[in-house]
Parts: sequence; C-alpha cells; structure tokens
Amino acid sequence: MPESPTESPALAGAKNWYAKLHPIGTTAVHNTPKRPLNLSIFFRIWLAVALVLLLCGIAAFSQLFGYIKPTAHQVIEDTLADTSTLLAATLQQPLLSKRLYDDDYQRQLDASLQRRYGTQKNINGIVSDDSAASFRVYVTDAAGKVVYDSQPQPNNDETEDYSRWNDVYLTLRGEYGARSTVQAPQSDDAVMYVAQPIHNPAGAIIGVVSVGKPVASVLPYLSATRQRMLVTALFMSGAALILAGLVAWWLKQSITLVTQYTRALAEDTQKPYFYLGRELNSLTDTIESMKHRLENRAYVTDYVHTLTHELKSPLTAIRASSELLEDDALDAEDREMLSQTIGEQSIKMQQLIDRLLLLAAVEQPSFRLSRQPIEMLALLHQLLTDNSVKLHQSHLQPMELWLNDARLHLQDLLDVQTPLYICADRFWLVQALQNVLDNALYFAATRVVIRLRNDAEQLSLEIINDGKPLPDYALDKVFNRYFSLSRQSMETLEDNTSATRASRHKKGTGLGLTLVKQVIEHHGGTVSIRNIATPTAQTPAGVALQIQLPTIAAPSR
Repeated sequence: MPESPTESPALAGAKNWYAKLHPIGTTAVHNTPKRPLNLSIFFRIWLAVALVLLLCGIAAFSQLFGYIKPTAHQVIEDTLADTSTLLAATLQQPLLSKRLYDDDYQRQLDASLQRRYGTQKNINGIVSDDSAASFRVYVTDAAGKVVYDSQPQPNNDETEDYSRWNDVYLTLRGEYGARSTVQAPQSDDAVMYVAQPIHNPAGAIIGVVSVGKPVASVLPYLSATRQRMLVTALFMSGAALILAGLVAWWLKQSITLVTQYTRALAEDTQKPYFYLGRELNSLTDTIESMKHRLENRAYVTDYVHTLTHELKSPLTAIRASSELLEDDALDAEDREMLSQTIGEQSIKMQQLIDRLLLLAAVEQPSFRLSRQPIEMLALLHQLLTDNSVKLHQSHLQPMELWLNDARLHLQDLLDVQTPLYICADRFWLVQALQNVLDNALYFAATRVVIRLRNDAEQLSLEIINDGKPLPDYALDKVFNRYFSLSRQSMETLEDNTSATRASRHKKGTGLGLTLVKQVIEHHGGTVSIRNIATPTAQTPAGVALQIQLPTIAAPSR
C-alpha cells in the first residue's frame, strides 16, 4: 500500500491556522456578559439627591464654619478695642495723679473688674458660666512696666516689663497695638489683647491700657450656633430627602403606568394622562402612535391576503363559466345558468370589495364616529321605504312593525307622539341596519317583523325573519369575518333545476354581520342573534337579530 506524501510545514501551518479559526466538533464557548447592577429608578433618584445633599451640605458647612470663627475673632477684637478705649479715658486721671499705684484704689478696681453673676442665660437664651473673670486688664507706664494687673495671684504680673509685647510695644510707638498669645505651649486656647494709649493733657503717651479676652470664652456661643445650624441642616436634609422620595415615587408610579400601558397595548386600554408630566405624556403619545402604525401595517398585510383569498373563488367561477360558454354544444338552459353565475359572482366581488372597504375604515385604530342626535323612528321609516322594492322582488308580505307591543303601519312611524332619540353617526348606523335588513330579506320565507322597545334609557331593535333557524354551530360564528351560509344549507330543495340551484347556492360575503357588530359596538351598543322556535302574536318562528343602543333625551329646539 503506497504511503501518503509528507505535507510541507507551510501547508501544515496553514491548516492549523484554519483549524484554530474554524474548529470542528468543538462547542463554542460564549461568554455571557454580566448584567450590571439593576437598581430601580426610585432608588437611583433618591440616592442621587441624597449624595447631592450630602456633598452640598459638607461644602456649605465647611465654608460657613470656616467663616464663623474668624468673624467671632473680629467681634472679640472690636469689643476689646472699644473697652480699652473707654478704660484709657477712665484711667487717665488716676495714672496722672499716681492714684493707680495705690493699693486701696487697685483693690477697688479689682472688685469692679472681677464682679461675676454665676451661671445664667444670656439674651439669646444660651447658658454660660460667668463665675470666673473672662477678661484681663493691665496698665503699663511709658516705659512698658506693668503698674496694674487685674489677674489675681499667682498670675499677677505687676512690676513686670511688657515693653516687648506687641500690644504695648506698638501702642507706645503710636501704632495700633494688638496681640494673640497661647496660654499653654500645647494648647489652642489663645488670649487676644488690644491696647490703647493713655495721654496726658499735652497729648504725650504716659501709659498703655491693655484688655485681653480668651478666645475660648466664645466657644459656648460657637458650639450653640454650630449645633443649631446642624439640627436645622439635618431637618432640612430630611425634609428634602422625603420630598425627593415622593418625587421619585411619583416618577416611578408614572413610569410603571407607562410600562403597564405598553404591555396592555393589545387589549386597547385607555392611555394614561399625567399631570405635571409633559414628557411622560409625550412618551405615551409616541407609544400609541407607534402602536397604530404597527397595527395599520399588520392590518394592511392581512387585508391584502384576505382580499386575494376571497377574490380567488369568484374569479375561478367566472373564468370557468366563460370557458364553458365557448362550447357551441351547450343548450340554452346551461348557457342561462352560466351567464347567471358570471353575473352573480361579479356582484359578489363588488359587494366584497365595498364591504371590505367599509370594514377596514371601522377597524382602524384612529376611527372616530361623527355623532349627532338621530330620531330613530324617522330613520327607520326612511330605511324601510328605500327597501320596499327589495321587499317586492323577494315576494314577501309587507313588513310588520311593533312599537312597545303596539302594531303600527309604515306611515304611522312619523306620527308617534314620543320620539326615540339616540346619539349616533347616521352614515354608519344606516350601513349596519341595511346589512341586517338585507340578511332578513334574503333568508325570510314569507315575512319580516320589526320590533321596537324603549326600556330604561335603552332602545331595543329586533329584526325577525321567518326563515329556517340557524344551525347550532353557526350561532357563535355568524359575526366572524367571512362566515356565511347559503339558503341551500338551510332548506330542503324541492326545485332541482339548474337556475334554481344556482340561486339557492348563492352565498353572502361573510362581512355584513361583522360590520354590524363593529359599528354597533362603536356606538356603545350590543348585538346578538337567536333562533325562535315557538311563534307568538308578535314574533314568528325563525331567526331574530337584536340590537340594543343607549337613548338620549330629545334635543331642545
């Protein structure tokens, strides 16, 4: 057995490359993408608002608290400047007369400066401890030596040289003197000092009075302000979050309604309307418009398929009859039957197209009735008058009319004292009633009975023919599109001539009662059909089609 030739490396590499791209017998592995975190829009909106409030709150409070503390320092400094100015004017004479050096005077001054009121509420209702002095006053001479200090021992610095402290040093040089000194090396508790010069009557500086106050003395006020602002901010944030939750819930409910409306489009549900929701209303309008376009497209497709299917039978009959008529051997009776078949199928095609056009208009989603008050007895009188020729051609007895169990003649309909008004579209109502009357005249054996009854704002119109009853299977299908029965299927044939067979085998378009049902339901009414087995004084045995429509009050003239 001959050996197979050895494949070149390039060819083997090419095959391996192709095999890698096109594996055979291996299962393709598809990496299913992970779905991102699916959060509800309610939670997303609420979380976004909460984050915005948190960030804005942190930024606002940082800026506000950073502004409050320097402002408090400025207030303290202004207060110390005013106090030192007042004390400089007060201590001018004691310093000139050397009375400030007297121990008795200093004790009196200490008693005045160190008077306290204990723990109490201030004018703003903030509780503060005033049991210890919150400020310090010291006076230096022109050389910067302390001659008086309000601090008690052992913190009293009388006789100390303060000439190098900024408040004293700058004031003695004729400048604004102030300083801030930390009391302990590792403490943030600083004391602010503001000094004012003491002048003699000639205007020369003879001393300096400095007033100091610890910054910590205003901390209770800052803490109370911070706490009050924090509580207010928390309350406002809570209220804002609740409001954001309500808005998010409203949006969620609105979107849920849109979702439910979209899912229920096939059921022809009422489009929701949203107050203060223009975008949502625009969305539902767009969805409804899209629904109508899709329905219209599907309807046109179904319409074309149905029309093609229904026209196939009459066209086949016409073509077959025309081909048979070309045979010279046909007798006169067969030629008459074939000619009659061509005429009937042509009429059927015309009726089919006309009724399909009417039914297509009614079944459009955008179909709207042009309603107006209509007097039913006058409309019925006109309809029966227009069909008198058909009644005569059908060799039927004059129609019987009953109004609330009272027998009437045709001319009596215009003389009834109590008119019956309904709100309807005249054109479409006439089309529906004409189809019902055509069916009754077609299937009636000897007569047609029309019964009218007005009960509790409801008009009942019943059209009865005394033809053969409908088969049981047909009662539930008569309103279906393209369902029709011929008289041949409902009666026993006695005349078996070809012309009679063609006449009896003639079927309707199967669209008439479908159109009736659509039109009546658009008017807010109902339509039903039943067999009557036992005749009465008003109703013969046969088939009765009943239409019920709501009535309205007679319009004011």
